[in-house]
Amino acid sequence: MTVQGGSRRIDRILRPQYADGLAAMSLDELRSRRDECLAEREYLSLLRRLVQGRAEILKAEVERRGGTNQEGTLVERLSKVLSSEGHGTSRGEAVKVGLPEEEMLQARRRVERLAMDAGLSDPTALDDGQLGGAVDMLEAEEQEVSRDRSAVIDILDRVQDELKRRYKEDPSLVLS
Repeated sequence: MTVQGGSRRIDRILRPQYADGLAAMSLDELRSRRDECLAEREYLSLLRRLVQGRAEILKAEVERRGGTNQEGTLVERLSKVLSSEGHGTSRGEAVKVGLPEEEMLQARRRVERLAMDAGLSDPTALDDGQLGGAVDMLEAEEQEVSRDRSAVIDILDRVQDELKRRYKEDPSLVLS
């Protein structure tokens, strides 16, 4: 989760003092913090989707080995596994697609590092114990990313609430 004194964006956002004194902050500072929270939420959303995709690939291999899914090789089933529904936005917001390439690469590298650490380049080469351990590891990573994302969303909501309060008091601020 957060590293006290860390320099990553998530470390700044999750510091207890990040959302302290919102009512006293300038409008520019509030907007800056909102944008920072939105960027981190988008990064964590992408990271979570990547981790979930890896986990789903491994779960499909577990199912194949267990005889519950005999639809060909893992490669033949990838499009079906990765196109499964159920991973949409739950906040009623428009999905943003403008994550900087650098952050997309950072998320991919993090997932690839996990995959290399667990030897996941070829799930069919893993024995049942290794495969189960890899699924568990990815599920734990997904839970950690989800906890971080939830914490960021909580902070974002607090910042947004302060912005809404100000805009309600003085609608002209929306245009400034």
